[in-house]
Amino acid sequence: MNSFVLLMFFVLRHLWIPINAADDIIPTPPHIMPVLGKSPCMYSGSFDPSGFYCPVLPMPVTSLPIECSSFIYDGLICNENFEFNPSDEDMNNMQYLSNSGKKLYIYYSHGSLQSWMQAITNTSKVPTEASKLASFIKSDIVAGLILKDLNYNYDGNLDYHVDPGFYDKLQNYVSVMKQTIPDLKIGLYVNASNMIYYSSNPYSPDWFDFNLLNEVMDFYVIGFDKFNPCSETLRGGIVPINNICGVNNSLTQLATALYSSRIAKDQIYVEFLTSPTPNDTPEKLPACAVTYQQICEASKYKNIWCADNSDSLYDKGKFAKQQLKAQGIIPKYIDTIDPTGACECEMNNQFITFKMMLRGFSEADPITDCLELNSIKAEDPSCPQDIPITATVPSPAPIYNYFGSFYNYLFN
Repeated sequence: MNSFVLLMFFVLRHLWIPINAADDIIPTPPHIMPVLGKSPCMYSGSFDPSGFYCPVLPMPVTSLPIECSSFIYDGLICNENFEFNPSDEDMNNMQYLSNSGKKLYIYYSHGSLQSWMQAITNTSKVPTEASKLASFIKSDIVAGLILKDLNYNYDGNLDYHVDPGFYDKLQNYVSVMKQTIPDLKIGLYVNASNMIYYSSNPYSPDWFDFNLLNEVMDFYVIGFDKFNPCSETLRGGIVPINNICGVNNSLTQLATALYSSRIAKDQIYVEFLTSPTPNDTPEKLPACAVTYQQICEASKYKNIWCADNSDSLYDKGKFAKQQLKAQGIIPKYIDTIDPTGACECEMNNQFITFKMMLRGFSEADPITDCLELNSIKAEDPSCPQDIPITATVPSPAPIYNYFGSFYNYLFN
């Protein structure tokens, strides 16, 4: 009898997080400010030296909207010798952003998952990397890091898997970084496609062990890189709220996967593209050329790129707030939305798609005076929409399922 009671105590103790999953999605209390603020803005700093596609200089940081609560820049890779060699443009952009008076968070990588595995496996070298990084970034320039390139490419036919114990070492890595660089915030980029894929196999060694990572990560950024390919079906944007004609991924699927995940649900930010998505073409364009300006000026890209309309942008911001319970939304990229005001929305607002999405996230009234963006088709009209637009997060699974899963995890 005593052994049975002891076993039940052990089971309940370790099931506390999943049983109380509903508690995890309660928004952060109003008196506790989210780490990145409500609307951190990702800046590309993209420009075209030839002036053929877009301006010869990046959009000045001083021109960015006041609604940006902080800034994010994709900019720093550590090589095997713990050296950081950003370009002069990257260094200038980071300096301009840090001088804005708002906190700067930078994406940080070792270049690939395999390189991360090599760097972290030898724990004796982590303090060296931390010390060199501390000397390089200086705490007065960078407030935090977002670790990227740690998502396993599950459909890439890779000839390797994540090593056992890797996430223990990643936890140690983050701890050493924070001990070496006081007040440094560290987050993790989580690919939304991976979140959906591994929801059916959450204990895969190739998927993040959030039970460990939650102890050291300050926040998570859920992004939509390669969420769906731009196609005729998805002319209205590659991140649909619901499944359209059997597309692979949707926000509704993400909400379901997120709800069942062990990720700390009160530390989530959602990174949305606020510019169009090019179709699969050999033409390589700089980021500054992929803008709503091309859509509104009826260029050759208008009918082949995938772009959200006004309603879609508003609905996604609202979905992030109400269904994903996100702490904030991240526009990617804030400086490549409509840099010339060609869409003539809200007095030629250069950041109109961000503003529309932020209205939805803030649950304010939508922006309606934007004829060009209102006229973009949300989806292929020949494709039936069988699923209602309002998505709901599923109810918690019965406690029996948790005991059954836990029993199988222990003994099978």
